[in-house]
Amino acid sequence: MALLEINNLGISFGGLRAVDNFSITIEKGQLYGLIGPNGAGKTTIFNLLTGVYKPNAGTILLDGNNITGKKTVDINRAGIARTFQNIRLFKDLTVLDNVKTGLHNSHPYSTVAGILRLPNYYKVEKQMDEKSSRAFKGL
Repeated sequence: MALLEINNLGISFGGLRAVDNFSITIEKGQLYGLIGPNGAGKTTIFNLLTGVYKPNAGTILLDGNNITGKKTVDINRAGIARTFQNIRLFKDLTVLDNVKTGLHNSHPYSTVAGILRLPNYYKVEKQMDEKSSRAFKGL
């Protein structure tokens, strides 16, 4: 089963068809790229995949589960998130800690627990560090 399967995805803005019948199958462990000229619809596709836009047509399956048209937060929890191009990293953080800043939607602890460094904060951060270390070793 494909990790991500997109079938005949489409969206229109007024009379303009921004994406028409976009399909791709992405397998686990593979690296893919999406290239094209300005105005080709690349960003629109990412906005469709992450729930920023709701498609007019097509389906998005993540691990076999239909996430088409779901809320952004639900899609994030399912495993798809996006970030914006920003070259301003936190210079005093490690690469891993810079990456972790983009995971703020997936923390199971509250903002108060994070600010006050309550026990659940440390438990979750330790689990994330262990998981990240295993992932980096696999590269």
